[in-house]
Amino acid sequence: MIEDIYFLDDGQVKITAASVGISKLRWTSVKELEISTEKHIDIMSNNRFDHLPIESLNGSITEFFKTEEPNNYKNIIRHKIKYNDLIPLDTNIKDVIEKFANDNRTFYFLCYHKNISGLITLGNLNCKQVQVYIFSLICELERELGDFINSCLSNQEINDWLISKVDKDYPGSKYALILKNFNDLTKLDLENQLTEHFFLVDFFKIIKDKELYEKLAFSKKEWQDLSSINELRKRIAHPTRSLLDKDNDIFKLLERLNKIEDLTYRIVTERKNSSR
Repeated sequence: MIEDIYFLDDGQVKITAASVGISKLRWTSVKELEISTEKHIDIMSNNRFDHLPIESLNGSITEFFKTEEPNNYKNIIRHKIKYNDLIPLDTNIKDVIEKFANDNRTFYFLCYHKNISGLITLGNLNCKQVQVYIFSLICELERELGDFINSCLSNQEINDWLISKVDKDYPGSKYALILKNFNDLTKLDLENQLTEHFFLVDFFKIIKDKELYEKLAFSKKEWQDLSSINELRKRIAHPTRSLLDKDNDIFKLLERLNKIEDLTYRIVTERKNSSR
């Protein structure tokens, strides 16, 4: 039956350039007739725009203004839109991030059937849609990490590891609470696993301590380098914080996303190989 396709949906979050960018119908532009009045300078400086589309006399968009330096409106240059300035509006957000980083770009015009239909800039990545996309990747990774640990260690081994981490001088410590929450649910006859109570950092710690990273073809140092994934999770866990800033640029974001996807892939591959 046709409707079965909905039951086969894998539930992956699909975010595109258009989901993140701004439509031509809603963006701010300057009309070609207004350029002589230098209205574009006021628009860009008042709105802190580094890019401003120019609407020609026939309503088409073939040119734009761009600041030579970000947030500096003393030197604004007029450009023709070229092929390299365009990406399809349905481009997957991961591919958009890769293009921003690999091409060292700050903007792209979005096109549909070769017609300009919108604009996306680096600043647009600090939005809810991108956070939702990254959060979905981290959720998938945490699930895979939990399954991986439970396939490598017994519940008793995980329990003993947690006990070794408990701060005996502080009964309210994180690891003491993990054990308490697990035992409370068990007493209520509610099925749960210890790893369900882990934070992302805990998955990394137990894998390091038990040297399980070797099963995933990581060295100890390579595994330690993956800890930056947790820094990305912290930013996603606090939606009011910007994803990109002077200390967390597009290159660092791409690096961390690649680490997430590589680690997830290695875990899934290891599980498939182990089940043969």
